[in-house]
Amino acid sequence: MRVINLLVPLLFGLVGILSFAPFSIKILIFISYSYLIFIILSETKDTFLKIFLWGIGHWGFGMSWIIVSVYYYGEASIALSLLIFILLIIILSLIFTCPVYVIRKFIDISNVRLSFHKSLLISAMLMMIEFSRYFLLNGVPWLIPGNIFLDTITQNIFSILGVSATSLIFYILCCNLVLYWKNNFFYFAIFLIIFSLVPENKIEKVNEGIKVSIIQPSSDPFLKYQEGYYNEIEKNIFSLINNVSDDTQLIVIPEAELPYPIQNNRFEVFINNLPNSQKVVMGAWHIEENKLYNTIYNPKNDNLYKKTHLVPFGEYIPFIDNLRGLIAFFDLPMSNVSNGERNQANIRILNDYLVATPICFDIAFPNTVRRMNKSSLFMINISNDTWFGGSIGPHQHLEIARIRSIENNKWTIRATNDGYSAIISNKGTIVYILDKGISSVLEGEVKLINSTSIYNKIGYLFPYIFTFFIIGLYLFISLWKKFK
Repeated sequence: MRVINLLVPLLFGLVGILSFAPFSIKILIFISYSYLIFIILSETKDTFLKIFLWGIGHWGFGMSWIIVSVYYYGEASIALSLLIFILLIIILSLIFTCPVYVIRKFIDISNVRLSFHKSLLISAMLMMIEFSRYFLLNGVPWLIPGNIFLDTITQNIFSILGVSATSLIFYILCCNLVLYWKNNFFYFAIFLIIFSLVPENKIEKVNEGIKVSIIQPSSDPFLKYQEGYYNEIEKNIFSLINNVSDDTQLIVIPEAELPYPIQNNRFEVFINNLPNSQKVVMGAWHIEENKLYNTIYNPKNDNLYKKTHLVPFGEYIPFIDNLRGLIAFFDLPMSNVSNGERNQANIRILNDYLVATPICFDIAFPNTVRRMNKSSLFMINISNDTWFGGSIGPHQHLEIARIRSIENNKWTIRATNDGYSAIISNKGTIVYILDKGISSVLEGEVKLINSTSIYNKIGYLFPYIFTFFIIGLYLFISLWKKFK
């Protein structure tokens, strides 16, 4: 019986991941989080352990793409890969899930008795924990519950109050399921959940815009940094660009496809021999003051943007720097990258258009993307998703890019090394897409939008105000009761 009691929270944490891409069984995350809230409100000696195990199941499955990166591309043994993966999942669960245990204590301290008040307080504290994902451990804003409302009518809130507002709605609904399960309001909560998940299907047509060509090379990541393989990479890019339509106005090459930096002599030779180089915007390594940066670069005017948010275990080694040298994965040229500054100017392309250029993991940070889009006409999101392998990672990454498009009311050109490359409308609709593992060119039109969304103007202001007001209010009430 003891083993079953331990497996149950693990499974409930895991099942919530099936609500995210590529599975998108959205109702399951309501069940998963309702169970977590039920644990919070239950007074048992195993509460903390159950919360921890829920987190292990949730983060373990949701971030399972990390083991693909370490095992397949780091050429580590399965034992060492599992050890690194398990340690990371434990850390993620301790930092981003186990703090919900404090909610139980805070409810007791605040002497909250009414279910309505508990619902507000629990939702506010869950929001606080969600916000911590953007800052702690250099930021791990993955598996945000509000993301599951993509492709539903509720996604229309994204452009007004942002995806965190839908997370708040989600938490409140889950709280009501647990707190009112013996009450008629339970059925009203069920109705609201079903209604919030009604599909949103929109067909986008571009009457006017710019013609874009995305190069998806699908180079072999196992060979990319081996001596001499750059010749194959260059030939492949040249061949693909020769197939680009004559009327294309912009050619996008994905993140850091070339294994050498802009300062290398090979790069100058590459650009000089590149067909239609005056139309190209590309990912490239850049060295400045002995630091390596991951950038998006416009060869025509020498504009570049340096990636701000780096991928843990991919571009930097978190926690223990002396992991470098332990396995081949940590000694690859791109595993010691420096962060770009937080407030960089947008690069200019074509007819002096300002464009937002989040690189790979940058797209997961809504405030970074919001700042970029205050003066942009569209977004270019280059990414290297080869490190996800055949895992669920590329699906989730594409899902996040679609949400950023809706939030900021901008079309997005998403260029990846091996898929999924796509052109995404300002409503989050995938207008054109190229499947994973295909070496080809994706062409389509992108609409330029000069206006911004309400969210782009105010950010996550409403969820922040709600969160801090509710927590502050009940903290004040509890102190007032204690000292009056």
